[in-house]
Amino acid sequence: MDATQQQHDLHVSRTDHDDGWTVAADLHPLADDEVTVECIDETAVVAIDTPTLRTEIDVDLPDSSGTATLHNGVLVVESSS
Repeated sequence: MDATQQQHDLHVSRTDHDDGWTVAADLHPLADDEVTVECIDETAVVAIDTPTLRTEIDVDLPDSSGTATLHNGVLVVESSS
């Protein structure tokens, strides 16, 4: 991480369904190619890499069965069970 790292107030929503759960986070104004996501156990590790910002944000997940997608700056992690 570099000196341009900033604290982020990330809005995260969680929805429970009969057959699983969904966790969503709005990463706007970041472009999809500036963000990578890796689900490790019960955490989605969101890595941000822009010309002015390089940081990681951990998003707690209900369990370790999540699969992440990113589209138009919106991160969605859904249970894959």
